[in-house]
Amino acid sequence: MKFIVIAVLIIISHSAGYSYAEDSKPIDWNKIETQSYSALKDSPENFTEAEIQQALGNMLSDKDQWQRAVIHYKKAVKLDPTLFNSWYNLGLIYIDKEEGNEYFKQAIKANPNYPPPYYWLAYNYCKAKKDKEAIPMFEKYIKIAIKSGDTGESDVVDSAIELLNELKSGKEGNGLKIIRE
Repeated sequence: MKFIVIAVLIIISHSAGYSYAEDSKPIDWNKIETQSYSALKDSPENFTEAEIQQALGNMLSDKDQWQRAVIHYKKAVKLDPTLFNSWYNLGLIYIDKEEGNEYFKQAIKANPNYPPPYYWLAYNYCKAKKDKEAIPMFEKYIKIAIKSGDTGESDVVDSAIELLNELKSGKEGNGLKIIRE
């Protein structure tokens, strides 16, 4: 299903005529959104309205259209609060704000077995020097990420372990210094 959504959105985005290299005309994002919405709505996959909104948010995020993506992610979670990926993506968009932390918490609530929101919540706590709050988030992240067996997370797990060790030692090492710069 995910492949079909991505394929449909790629076809629409290219057929809508937006290519940064080939065309200097302004991109008509309203047209792209409308065409993408229609294609997803008419898809034989029978996507829910919430899934359509999430897919549109993903497409727009991929094109750095953050404000537009936020609108669709918020619609998605309003319709279906279990769409943890929309909560997570909202957290990433607002990562340097307290609002981002609230979205990460909602992502965790929607899917407690999805590791990334734990990491970024811990990261934000470190950045804000809320070390006591960061420790349990890194511990949960490490536990869930290792249990998931996702090899794509291995470098991030190593980083989380390093940061957790620094936090527990009470000595700010290179990892925490970089985050807090």
